Amino acid sequence: MVFPSKWLIATNGTKYASAAVEYAGRLAAQLNKKPKVIILVVANTEDSEDVALGIVEMAKYLFEEEAQGKVTPQLEVKIGEPGFTIAQTAMEFNCDHILIGGADFKWDINDDSPGGVSNYIIANFDGVISVIK
Repeated sequence: MVFPSKWLIATNGTKYASAAVEYAGRLAAQLNKKPKVIILVVANTEDSEDVALGIVEMAKYLFEEEAQGKVTPQLEVKIGEPGFTIAQTAMEFNCDHILIGGADFKWDINDDSPGGVSNYIIANFDGVISVIK
């Protein structure tokens, strides 16, 4: 297996999502071969798109601070259902690694009851997934 080189960091500005952004920045700074990084914020509606733009800018700041300026991320804001939109965006950009916060993560992935965005990504993305909590 080759180390992932195209990362999608999905954030909504919450505690664990921000922890995923910071973790990705620290990890990217340590790698000799720097990954291409996309930071994604998904807005539920067009009315919340301005808030999403603010969140993605803050995430960029957090990432670049942790990455020590060694990696500049591409920023994306999309409108839609978060799990589906994250998985689709990762496929659109041919990402091989998704990093997300895991406040809603259920450790039993065989449980059929709702598990939130993290479980959706696990079920619908064929690549490396880092769930940070």
